[in-house]
Amino acid sequence: MKKLSVFIYSMAGGGAERVVSNLLPNLANEYEIYLVLMRDKIDYKLPDGIKVFFIENSAPFENGIKKLLKLPFLAIKYKKLCENLGIKNHFVWMVRPCFVAAIARILGLSGKFVFNECSTPSVLYKDSSFKSKISKFLIKKLYKKADFILPNSKEAYDDLACNFGIKKDKMSILYNAVDINFIEQKSLENIEFNGKFFLSVGRLDENKNHETLIRSYALIKEPKLDLIILGTGVLKDYLQNLINKLNLAKKVHLLGFDANPYKYMSKCEAFVFTSKVEGFSNVLIEALACGAFVISSDHKSGARELLGSHEWGILVPVSDIKSTAAAMQKVINEPNLVLDYKAKAKDRAKFFDKDRISKELIENLNEIYV
Repeated sequence: MKKLSVFIYSMAGGGAERVVSNLLPNLANEYEIYLVLMRDKIDYKLPDGIKVFFIENSAPFENGIKKLLKLPFLAIKYKKLCENLGIKNHFVWMVRPCFVAAIARILGLSGKFVFNECSTPSVLYKDSSFKSKISKFLIKKLYKKADFILPNSKEAYDDLACNFGIKKDKMSILYNAVDINFIEQKSLENIEFNGKFFLSVGRLDENKNHETLIRSYALIKEPKLDLIILGTGVLKDYLQNLINKLNLAKKVHLLGFDANPYKYMSKCEAFVFTSKVEGFSNVLIEALACGAFVISSDHKSGARELLGSHEWGILVPVSDIKSTAAAMQKVINEPNLVLDYKAKAKDRAKFFDKDRISKELIENLNEIYV
């Protein structure tokens, strides 16, 4: 079997990490996997036989200048590790590992390099901060060192081509992989909540934009449904104060983190997602896999790709309180519409099943790693 380095920042509980965890079992049937990490955080079960290596144990909120200065030293460590292990094939995830791998190649590391891009860089780094300017500069200079790049959405593909000079024939889209069977099994568990409800899942931070969701809910006429929000984060107290201020304490519930959000997704009347920016949202795919009716902000990137022009869910403009409220009102006023969307949700989610995505990935990699 060919040796393959799967290089990612960590295996903590994030979206890219979850996708990698879903791909690893099938990749391990095809390659001898060496998982290379930059932080010793592993929240996902790894297949038997996968060898794990750490080139550092970085702090999660490390100073940006320090992170930048460390790149060449980490590249040297990655180069030495791969040379010692005889690894010639590199599959790299997330921006910082891609920078490290590209610099390692400049320093003489041989082999074939495939990068995954799980965000839309122009959107992620849209402000004028030093971090954003440096990140965009490095993407433009270093991503060209890859033999092939796999963005996870059409918008990310177009962004890399138009704004970062990546040739289109050096890219193809690899959508996020989800474990449909696991989600369906977990969705059958009971919940400790009686009554009908809207649901949202995500960190309580500025980007997930729960304030728009709560203010939209406050506009609903005759709100027969409660609103449940699963997640923790820095805005918990702010959002709870907003709920109290709007006199919604008996109707809107911040239930914190739940390791199994799928049991709520399968029982909600509608899953409402008001995020400002995403790469390609796993949680939207997971909600569809649970048979939920989805209302989502038309954020960049991936929402329109996933839901179509209202084919598999309803899209509303980002941070548009009135439009979001109107879509939520449909759930109350048009139950047949909700049933129609729920009936086709799971079929849409199957397109992103880990076995189908893994097969497509392995076919791509086998052509590159010749």
